[in-house]
Formats: sequence, structure tokens, C-alpha cells
Amino acid sequence: QIISVLKTEIENNKKSTSIVVCPSTLVLNWKAEIEKWCPMIKVLIIRGTADERKNQIEDCKKYNLVITSYDLLKRDVENYKGKKFKYIIADEAQYIKNSSTQNATSLKSLNGDTKFALTGTPIENSIAELWSIFDFIMPGYLYNYNKFKKKFEEPILKLEDTEALVRLKKLISPFVLRRVKKD
Repeated sequence: QIISVLKTEIENNKKSTSIVVCPSTLVLNWKAEIEKWCPMIKVLIIRGTADERKNQIEDCKKYNLVITSYDLLKRDVENYKGKKFKYIIADEAQYIKNSSTQNATSLKSLNGDTKFALTGTPIENSIAELWSIFDFIMPGYLYNYNKFKKKFEEPILKLEDTEALVRLKKLISPFVLRRVKKD
């Protein structure tokens, strides 16, 4: 689905550049899926030495899609300053579930028009993980963390407040597209 979004953007704006940030084990998988489903997308994989990566990032506007890993983004985050992307796509977004980690802060520092978070597990251990993902895609939508904690996390977890859970589900449901394997 994201590949079709990218394809449509490129058909409408050939100079558009987007970025996928994913675990290093999925970088080549993203490239293979792009080549399989939409070979018209010009892809740059960020890799190599620090100097090679810096040069690649400098040239990223020559490509439609840049693919990098969370680990390399943390190391290269300064090189992305001043760059703007059409779409920022966080694959396996549970990598940013803790909002204070370098993964989360590096990803959130990228500049883009629209952000997507792809994950099969938006909540593994705590509702705060959901807040961190939403803080990436729509900063402030679920308030700052302290207000979110008071309005949702504590009532739901400590008091088993079903009304707070219903309110939270109502807030996030327009932005969550759930797919199951059988579909």
C-alpha cells in the first residue's frame, strides 16, 4: 500500500523524495519489493562508511526513495538537517516505542510533509508506546506525554477505566488501518 502511495506521488511530482526508516534486516527487502511492484521508483540505499553515507545523503534529492536503517539514522542524523522529504515512513515503528531513545529522537527530527508508522505491534508493553508512535506521526495530537499519562495511561492501567479506553480508541481509530494475515 505504501508503494502505491509512493508511485502516485512520483507520477504527480517526479522530483518528490521520500524516506523509509526500517530495521537493517529489512532494508534490502524494501528495495526488492520496490523493484518487484514499482521499478519506476528510483531507490537509494544508505550504506557504507560515514563519509560515503554523508555523500549519499547529500545526493538524496536525485532519488524518489531513500532507505536507511534506524541504526544508521542515529549515526547520520546531523547529515539530514536541512533535508525535507515528502513522506517519512517508519517501518516496524515499535522501534520508536520509547520516546526518549535515539531511535525515536532521530526519527522525529526528520523533516517531512506526511509521516507513516507501520507496525504489527503498536503496543507491546505499555500504552505509552502508542503515544510515542503518534507523537511521531502527529506531534501533539495525543497531547504531551504528561497530559496523555493523566488522561489515558493511568486511568486505563491503574483504574481499569473503560471510558478512558473508549475515548482513546475514538481518538486513534481514524488513523489506524489494521490488516490481518488472512486478509
